[in-house]
Amino acid sequence: MPIRTVVALIMLSLLLPDASALSHPDDDSAGVNGTRLAIVAGTAAAGITAIHLYQQNAWWKEHRTSFHFREDLTYASNVDKIGHLYGASLMTFLFSRSLQWANLSEGSSLVWGAAGATLFQTYVEIEDGYSAYWGFDRVDLAADLIGAWYPVLQHYVPTLQDVQLRFSYYPKDAGAPSAIAGQTKTIIDDYEGQTFWLTVTPHAWFPEGHRWWPEFLGIGVGVAVRDNASDNRYLAWYLAPELDFRAIIPRTTWFLRTLGEALNFLHLPMPAVRVGPGSMVWYGLYF
Repeated sequence: MPIRTVVALIMLSLLLPDASALSHPDDDSAGVNGTRLAIVAGTAAAGITAIHLYQQNAWWKEHRTSFHFREDLTYASNVDKIGHLYGASLMTFLFSRSLQWANLSEGSSLVWGAAGATLFQTYVEIEDGYSAYWGFDRVDLAADLIGAWYPVLQHYVPTLQDVQLRFSYYPKDAGAPSAIAGQTKTIIDDYEGQTFWLTVTPHAWFPEGHRWWPEFLGIGVGVAVRDNASDNRYLAWYLAPELDFRAIIPRTTWFLRTLGEALNFLHLPMPAVRVGPGSMVWYGLYF
């Protein structure tokens, strides 16, 4: 269950109008905009409530049991753990950008955003602990924590801003029976259709005056599980170019900056090559 928050939250920060909050990115002295903070809090509360109701009905309601721990280190060849990293990092981004709109500094917004993502992901793991199908997974929680606080680390170690997880999806098993009786697979647990990408955009890593690498171009290493329903499941590895939307979309307003950074969480269809296992396979477009 790696990315249950993604579908509901991925465009949350883009729904907010433009602001001057980023004119002083590390300074809270301008004061918090109380009205905007109330809007952010209300929107977040409504979104989290909606997610809870969905998860309660789809994942937990009919399958309650006593609280227990369960670490599953074979499920989906651990691609779900990457999903935990990705989902928590995305949630921190959305929370922090929303708080910046309320005129908190970038540093403060990231810390509060990471704290909010941590609390929500911990709550989900606790609820999983009461599920007969799952359990409180401490490895999942560790992935959640790393993902939630990685954007904070990126803020203080700027080089890491050019190292990011991305996600792409093309339905493969959607509609097939899920691991939970009576459920069918969706984007959430259609692991055959999910690919996670570790993307680097190395332009800024070259010395000033010798940055020959295009600013808009990155490289992605993708991983996906195949034959997930069988005992012969394996990981497939891919290479593909990436687009850095921070360099493509003008960063002249808060909205445009947020839009560019949000799109960098997605791997859009691009030419790719599968580099393993077995012989290489070329794709004109890989989703």
